[in-house]
Amino acid sequence: MANPLLSVTDINVRYGDAQALWDVSFDVREGEIFSIIGSNGAGKSTILQTLSGFLCPCSGKIELLGSRVDGTSPMAIVNLGISLVPEGRGLFSNLTVLENLELGAFPKRSRPLKQESLASVLSLFPVLARRQSQPAGKMSGGEQQMLAIGRALMSRPRLLMLDEPSLGLAPIVVKTVFETIVTLKAQGMTILLVEQNIHQALRIADRACVIKTGRITMVGTGKELLADPDIHRAYMGTLR
Repeated sequence: MANPLLSVTDINVRYGDAQALWDVSFDVREGEIFSIIGSNGAGKSTILQTLSGFLCPCSGKIELLGSRVDGTSPMAIVNLGISLVPEGRGLFSNLTVLENLELGAFPKRSRPLKQESLASVLSLFPVLARRQSQPAGKMSGGEQQMLAIGRALMSRPRLLMLDEPSLGLAPIVVKTVFETIVTLKAQGMTILLVEQNIHQALRIADRACVIKTGRITMVGTGKELLADPDIHRAYMGTLR
């Protein structure tokens, strides 16, 4: 069994007086795709924001390779090797594709390998290689998502976190995005995926968990959850 890269133990997170996460625990093993599924407002993005250092848990612990990282700043989190592709992509729309990618290599641990990382990203996403001088804001939604993933990869993460990468994309582009995630896993990347396209998320996941109103209610392999009738009734409508 692969060693846990990330361990999350009993974290509780509040927005002011409102509690968003309740005793959330899971682990992500090296080299796997771990998916977090659930409905809107269930707490999926809150988990990623907490792991990224933008939110601080009021209790519990987060460990990366056995070392505590809860309460660490977002920049320090990136330097430790956790990179987030946020919902909405968060690109600098007035900067070029190349400039956006270069900003991804700003962390100290990734700067010396910037050119090597750039070559790898442009090989993974040929469309970015063809449009290096184009402003990011002039690209299609699918191309922007590729750029957002590429920028995150420029930091050479140990753990790549993706927040709703298929949101707002055409079905054919969604297919490409999920194929890219599978390719990254085949290259050895560890991936934490938050996604509302539950069928696709479970189809490619090694393991997954279900979150409901801030609590983890189920953990299993992607195949187990995909075959679970309760999951279909709650999130997919009908059995496929």
